[in-house]
Amino acid sequence: MPGVMIDLDRTVAPSRPAPPSARVLPAALAVVLASVFLLGPSAPFARVRDLPQVAATAGPSGSWLLTGTTMYSTHADTSGRLDVAAWSLASGAALWQRKLDWFAGIPALTEAGPVLVVSGNDDARILDVRTGEDRVDPRAYTVARPAGSRVALWDGAADTLALYDPATGRNLWKQNFPDQPHAVAATADHLLVVTDIGATVFTTGGELVDATSRSVAAGGAPVVKVLGDRVFLLGDNSVTMIRPAEVRTMWTIPLLLPRTAVPCGARVCVSGGPGLSALDPGTGYLAWDDVNWIGGEGGVVRTADGRALLIDPDTGEVRRDLGHGLPAGDLLIRVDGDSLSVVEWANGRIRGRLPAATPSGCRRTGEHLACQQAGGQVRVWRLL
Repeated sequence: MPGVMIDLDRTVAPSRPAPPSARVLPAALAVVLASVFLLGPSAPFARVRDLPQVAATAGPSGSWLLTGTTMYSTHADTSGRLDVAAWSLASGAALWQRKLDWFAGIPALTEAGPVLVVSGNDDARILDVRTGEDRVDPRAYTVARPAGSRVALWDGAADTLALYDPATGRNLWKQNFPDQPHAVAATADHLLVVTDIGATVFTTGGELVDATSRSVAAGGAPVVKVLGDRVFLLGDNSVTMIRPAEVRTMWTIPLLLPRTAVPCGARVCVSGGPGLSALDPGTGYLAWDDVNWIGGEGGVVRTADGRALLIDPDTGEVRRDLGHGLPAGDLLIRVDGDSLSVVEWANGRIRGRLPAATPSGCRRTGEHLACQQAGGQVRVWRLL
């Protein structure tokens, strides 16, 4: 996620209040006296509290994942080994730490039921979320790709593709499949498998639905985003949409370095090299774009100068300037004196403060907020 600069030195001169009039003062005094009688002379004023920190990585993290109960992070050392660690959000304690031989670049982390899939371009491991141990022998597959709550396993030696169910620890089905899958995606009823030569669709029960030899300009292992009944493949310099129910219905458009795709109104907002592009999901038509924006989920974008804007996703017009801050779902993290406030941007309610934090990117899941700091450490707080 791109970093966002927060101007800690920006201050706003306070406005000078007008002197109270003779009519206003008695009314204000009456309110104060009423408060004393109702609340008592020792009633405390409301105070915004610091959010309690529940977990933190020991040092800089590469990729990381926040779920409803757990935070996972990775750290690669110079020898090619990869540390994968898990923290409980309930207790804050480290659950486990696992060292892997890893030469596949920065991995993606995906939780699929009781397993954590650690996947790179040329390697993957399927770990138990409770212990970090292998749930599937890595010698039994060449490629493992998350597919919803299940995992697609390809065995290059046997030329087979299997759909593994972590809940039962068994393969639901296995089919002959000679081509290495670069991308796998699961919708409600279908499994899409993309290779160098085309796309193949199976039912979740393993029946072949359709296949096309039309190549997908994704390059290597694209980023896969499933939005409803459509699958979006973010390649090196392109975006491709495929509907698994009608695998021949697809489009590809050139787009420089697409990194994320999120729903924004009736559009799909893709952030990447050229900023933010709002695409029609059915045709790939570019509805609008802005080189200074990223994001778009929930109609909130971030600007190059660190502001948050609420926009109309259909037109790209700005509805409301939310000011300087870092969006995280329905929250906005903004400078407040010598600390940071966590604010619900829709109504201005302050959920708490983050003392001594320098976030560069944040994610919110349920009652937890996680932010990667400027130095790479990831910290997790519980929302009040």
